[in-house]
Amino acid sequence: MKNRPHFRPNPYYDDLERMEEAVMSILHNLEMENTEIHENNHKLKKEITFSRNLLSQLLMENTCRKKLFPLKQESKEVHLDCALNQKYLVDFNKKDKDQQRPDPASSGLRKCKRAGIGHTPVKELPEE
Repeated sequence: MKNRPHFRPNPYYDDLERMEEAVMSILHNLEMENTEIHENNHKLKKEITFSRNLLSQLLMENTCRKKLFPLKQESKEVHLDCALNQKYLVDFNKKDKDQQRPDPASSGLRKCKRAGIGHTPVKELPEE
């Protein structure tokens, strides 16, 4: 071993090792930062998708409300017409009964009541 020549270390070798450690540390930090940014990007994409779906649902709900408003108005009108028709029929039945009371034997109602049917004859409504 003594016969071997003594190699003097390169003065730049220690500097290169320190620079390599610094570069590797920077590389590790960049990889960690890249991973974190990738995760944040994925979360943001999920939020964007959720927001788009929410916006789409809100637009659909708004459209449905716009279509529903005329239907509600029409429904109110139909209910009002039904109520008026029902009132008209009740008034008409009262008038019809009042007209039939003076002569119950001739109307045929007596036969229906005895038979247990209870059906009143239907008359045509007068045209207005």
